[in-house]
Amino acid sequence: MRISQEKVVEAFISVMDGDPFYRAMNQVITDQIDSEVLNSIQPDLSDSGRAYNCGRAAALKDLYEYFNTLRSANGLTDQSN
Repeated sequence: MRISQEKVVEAFISVMDGDPFYRAMNQVITDQIDSEVLNSIQPDLSDSGRAYNCGRAAALKDLYEYFNTLRSANGLTDQSN
């Protein structure tokens, strides 16, 4: 079930930086970004494979930044990563 954008923002600003779920979510996303970057620099990777992995890393980075923007726009920051 989809929730409104307003509810999404409320959920992100209500979670404290030390919250285990918030920290876990950030860690999973940053781990996946690192993994995609490492996958994109493999020497035997084709140009299209490299572009694919770089695109995935960029999309994950955008998602990570969006989550943190929701919080920082409301006076909250994540200092734990």
